[in-house]
Amino acid sequence: MPKSKRNRRSKKNKSGCIGVQKTREKYQAFIWIDGNKKYLGSSYVTAKQAAKAYDKEAIKLRRPFSKLNYPKKAPVGYTPIQQALQSRNTVGYRGVSKTMSKKFQARIRIGSKLTSMGTYNTAKEAAVAYDRAVLKANQSTTLLNFPDMVHNLDVEPKRKKYKRSSSGYKGVIGRANRKFQAQFFSDGKLKSLGSFDTAIQAALAYDQAAINAGKKNQH
Repeated sequence: MPKSKRNRRSKKNKSGCIGVQKTREKYQAFIWIDGNKKYLGSSYVTAKQAAKAYDKEAIKLRRPFSKLNYPKKAPVGYTPIQQALQSRNTVGYRGVSKTMSKKFQARIRIGSKLTSMGTYNTAKEAAVAYDRAVLKANQSTTLLNFPDMVHNLDVEPKRKKYKRSSSGYKGVIGRANRKFQAQFFSDGKLKSLGSFDTAIQAALAYDQAAINAGKKNQH
């Protein structure tokens, strides 16, 4: 469905209410469900009556507060359904993508501006950073990865520190025979990339494996 049509549906129309349109002397209520327009009646005397009919149906569907005409009148404890991830999201968290260096980047789009919150060692850390950005920007809570997590937005969480191996290079370990072995995690398994005379050679082999894996994930 074209983006322009989706935007028109999400905005209030000439009636001043979401899901309401005027038909001669009456008002009609409707709601979009899976790309289909469902009519909720066409004999409302006022736009407010039609808007309430829309909200009643939207609440049944657990739509976000931003899609309600009167969000403050939603039932106590009302929890909208979390918005689904995009089909191309392979990380499993909203606002998180994997980088070529096998780290995870958190980014959020507000309007037309895409803002990065930095890179993280784990996908969960990046997902938490994204959630904090959602809350700071007063975006819909249906966008959160962890809706039940409590955040102190005045204090930035400390990042975990990861130690390098004794060789000084990631993915490289020293051997008793004075050789250096390069290892790389791929598809959940630890694979050996061979033994090398120097730590730098082993580190280069690890970097090449990381680059190849990154290219593979792009296809």
